[in-house]
Amino acid sequence: MNNLRNYLPKPLQPKRLSNSTAALAGLASALSVFVGVLAARAAPHGWLRIASALHLHRQPMIVKLAPVIAGIAVTLATAAGLIKFYLWCVEREEVEAEAEAEAEAADADRGNNRSAATSS
Repeated sequence: MNNLRNYLPKPLQPKRLSNSTAALAGLASALSVFVGVLAARAAPHGWLRIASALHLHRQPMIVKLAPVIAGIAVTLATAAGLIKFYLWCVEREEVEAEAEAEAEAADADRGNNRSAATSS
């Protein structure tokens, strides 16, 4: 587990991973909405609803699966959001590090130019 990158056939690409998880979260959300609509239409109505509430009648399978599918969709959306946030933080740190490096290089160039001008 320590050297996970050594076992992967290709290195992970963070942007691609982020976009893939976002796409999967969107697909799971759409599927969850579709199953929820089907479950609402398949749910018992009228007197059968009362019998179902008293556990005298069994609910359709899709009514039982709808909350599970919604939970999976929420979990995927949360994972996609966390990955996006992590990549945003890492990208921000990289940009700040690059800006500091450029500023140090510019300061070094100014120092070299000053020493060359004073020695002439």
